[in-house]
Amino acid sequence: MILGVSLALLSAIAFGVSDFLGGFAAMRLRVVPTTAIIYLLSTFILAIMVALGDGAWSSASVLSGSAAGVFAIVGFLMFYAALAVGPMSLVSPLIAVLESAVPIAVAIARGERLTFWSWVAVCLAVASGILISAQRGAGPARVRVRLRTVVLSVVAGISLGLSIVSLDFAPSESGLTSGLVESAVGLIVLAPLLALSSGSVRVRYVLSLLDTDADQSRLPSPGRSRALGVTAGVLLGAANALLLLALRSGSLAVVSVLVNLYPLATIVLSRAALKERMAPVQTLGVMLAMAATVLLALAQA
Repeated sequence: MILGVSLALLSAIAFGVSDFLGGFAAMRLRVVPTTAIIYLLSTFILAIMVALGDGAWSSASVLSGSAAGVFAIVGFLMFYAALAVGPMSLVSPLIAVLESAVPIAVAIARGERLTFWSWVAVCLAVASGILISAQRGAGPARVRVRLRTVVLSVVAGISLGLSIVSLDFAPSESGLTSGLVESAVGLIVLAPLLALSSGSVRVRYVLSLLDTDADQSRLPSPGRSRALGVTAGVLLGAANALLLLALRSGSLAVVSVLVNLYPLATIVLSRAALKERMAPVQTLGVMLAMAATVLLALAQA
């Protein structure tokens, strides 16, 4: 049990740090190139894990992975765009709670009955979204949430949640094979986007809508940003591997709760590196979002 807890915490830290580095790199490199770098490294790590593991390939795992891949690439593009626009300390928990809520919504649509604590989590999630988006009482230490950030976060959370639902259809013996397919599909989608963006002004303009207008002089150099993207990709692949090992070594409920604490790492880094500060009401919103995420994770376990 202790091993499972340790692996789950390491996975959460890896997810959170990867998110921060990916969002930070996207400020300089733009969202699509950054996502491509992260996906490439993450896919490489997953391919190694699949080669070393005992996952079974099947048509069901490929189909579920393919569907998840389409939702996931949309989710990650919006995710890194939202993180780049910021503030990361508010975006990360908001996306996390939406991502956790989607499987619950799908369960309701299927006719499943929610537990009391699931409904409590839903209420907390709604309250957290309202508090995080609060704009009154602006001051020099306040971080403000733009409408663009909210839209990107909502699309990211729903898309990533749907990717989880899709992966849930994979056979239990498939291991990481469906996850590898998901990542590979993302690369297949990104490749033509990158190619078209270099030759088409219209495509380049559309993709630029995901990018932020941050002050470039305050950001790391392109070389360092690429290194951050590579590190984010390695950490994302490692986080997925650690999650699998944690699930094999510990309780599903405990592992789910601990891994869903990953926004805490992003919040700590954004406050330390980017000097982001939240209003008290927004801090309360983040706390409610984390509580809702934990309760939703327990409901799905």
